[in-house]
This record gives sequence, C-alpha cells and structure tokens, in this order.
Amino acid sequence: MRALLLVPHELSDERHKSVQIGERPQPEYDAVAEAVRSVPGGCADILDLSSIKREGGWLVRLVNRFLGGNWALAMLGYQRCREYDAVLTQSEVVGLPFALLAATLRRRPRHVMTGYYLDGKRNAVWYRILRAHNRIDKILVLGRQPYETGLRLGLPESKLVHIEVCGYIDTKFFAAAPAHIIDEQQLCSAGREYRDYETLIKAVADLPGVKLKIDPGSPWSLHRDQIRDMSIPPNVEICQMPMGTVRSLYAESAAVVIPLRTNPIGAGRTTLVEAMAMGKPVIVTRSQGNTYAGRSDIIDNDNVILVNPGDLADMRRAIERLMSDRDLRRRIGLNAQRWAEKNAGRRQWLSIVCDALRGPVGAPRASIVAAIQS
Repeated sequence: MRALLLVPHELSDERHKSVQIGERPQPEYDAVAEAVRSVPGGCADILDLSSIKREGGWLVRLVNRFLGGNWALAMLGYQRCREYDAVLTQSEVVGLPFALLAATLRRRPRHVMTGYYLDGKRNAVWYRILRAHNRIDKILVLGRQPYETGLRLGLPESKLVHIEVCGYIDTKFFAAAPAHIIDEQQLCSAGREYRDYETLIKAVADLPGVKLKIDPGSPWSLHRDQIRDMSIPPNVEICQMPMGTVRSLYAESAAVVIPLRTNPIGAGRTTLVEAMAMGKPVIVTRSQGNTYAGRSDIIDNDNVILVNPGDLADMRRAIERLMSDRDLRRRIGLNAQRWAEKNAGRRQWLSIVCDALRGPVGAPRASIVAAIQS
C-alpha cells in the first residue's frame, strides 16, 4: 500500500531525532507512516504546510495566497494523490477541501479523514449541501459526541469509525517520565481547546496553600489565549513549555486539573490520557450525561475526579479534597495508569487506522457538479 498523509501543521525535520533520544513523544502521523512502511511493499509520505513552499508550484502558491495554507495543502495533495492507493487527511480543515478537489478525478485514491469538529453551520454546508462525505471513504472520530453529530448530519454509519482507544498519544513516552521530586502542594494544567481557566484560577486563588502552574499553549488549537486578559493571583504561574516538555510539568505536580467549557468534541482528551499514563490523579470537567466525553470507563472517584462545568464551588471542593488526601491521590493515580495501559495502546489504534486505509474506493465522480448532486 502506498499512502499519502496530509498534515495541516508545520513539522520540524528534527522531530525524528528528538523522538529517538526521548525528548518528545512520537506524533501520531509518524506512527501511522511507520506502520504502513513496516508492511512489505508499504510506502508512506507526509506533506505538511512547509511542503507548500518547498514543493508546491505556482497554482499551489496562488491558492495559498488567496485561500490559505489548508486549501493549498489540499491542492498539493490533490496534485500528488494519483501516485498513491490511499490518502489520510489529518483534520477536516484539509480533508474537506481535498474531498471537493478529488471529485474532479475519474479515479481517486481511497480517502480517510480524521474528523474533530462535525458540529456547526459550516459543517452543515460541507456535508448536507456539498455532500463532501461522498468522496470520503472513512471518517475517524475520537469521541461519542462527534460520532452522534455525524449521524445527525446524515453521514452513513458505514463511513463513521468511532475510535475509542486513545493510541494516538504516545503513552510510552509519558509512562517513562524520569523521576522528579513531586511538590505535594502543586497542581498543574495544560492545553487551550475549550479550557475554562477562569474557573480554575478563581478556585485556586482562594486556596493559598495550593500552587498552580499552567501551560496554556497548544500547537494545534485555533482558540485564543484567554489567560493573557486575566488577573493572575500570586499562587498561580503561567509557563510556556516547548513541545514534549509538558511531561516534566506533570511529573513535578501532585495532580493535574483539566477545566473545560461545555463542548461538542471531548476536549482535553490528550492532556487527560498523558497524565493518566503517568499515574497522575486528574480532576476534569464532566460532559453531557454525567460522564467525560460519553465514556463509561472514565469513572468519578475511581480513576478521575469529575466536576461540574463552570461550577466554582465544585472545583474548589475537588481541589481541596484531592490535595489534602495523599492516599486518595495515590489510589486514583494508580487506577488512572491502569486505565491508560488498557485503553491507550498504540498497536490497537494503528490497526484500526491502517484497516481504514485499506479497502475499496467509493464510486468516483466525473465532476464537482455531479458530486454535489449525488
């Protein structure tokens, strides 16, 4: 199988060396490429946003200028895709434009897309009006809510793949964290997507015996940094950590908190699984249905502590309870690590993704007009 991966980020050429020496986790796209190449006759290539300037011609550069990098990457992938059996698009920001362009091909490769956001008016246009899913063979979704949203949009159940295993995260990297002296008074938090740092910071401000470190950065999130407009109390520190080094922040802290606003995507999953793989007790905001992201195996007071969204008093109580009880932290952290070992295996996740890349291609379309009308 020959596979092309379209990744809508600028990737560092040094990332492979950093992974080898244990400085950062292996990204999921590199893990997929490695798995495809490990099969006899397998070939996998990756195009990212830096490929636009390095490899794109005048048309790709023109698209980049007027429509942006995601469309330009889709155009570059469209120009190259005839050489491949399958294309994996990381996120709909490149996957949907690629699907629209692929509608012009008489014979297209199999198209698998990772779908993070399936809600909103924009997606209604893509799926209900443009019928973009007719040129996508499988859509990989990482949560129950996006899966159900896809069904409500009218996407065929046969095209939606709900991946419950969290193997897109390199849990071995986090489980192998070097020993640190844990500050028993320190909490930490990380990430930006749908974060409710206002509630967390207010809760900690009233607990002078507790310190909080926050790394609000994210290489992927398009959400704005809300912390820069907030008043920061003396017991809260904001830090910006390079890729991969957030592991040391988890390691030096007694617990991890993931405060979330109500959201449709199961935000915070990456931070949650990373911390659980390290055996850290986690406080996380519950989602609809009194669960986290619809998962019945994320259990309050067993492998996490769940709090109500936007509930300042509930957040404060959870922090006080956890930080004052070392045995509770140890029990929840141990159960969290067991959960990660069972549910975040990379081998099982890679098997699902590679199976999605194999298989027949949906019926080709002769033109965009025919694709939209179908």
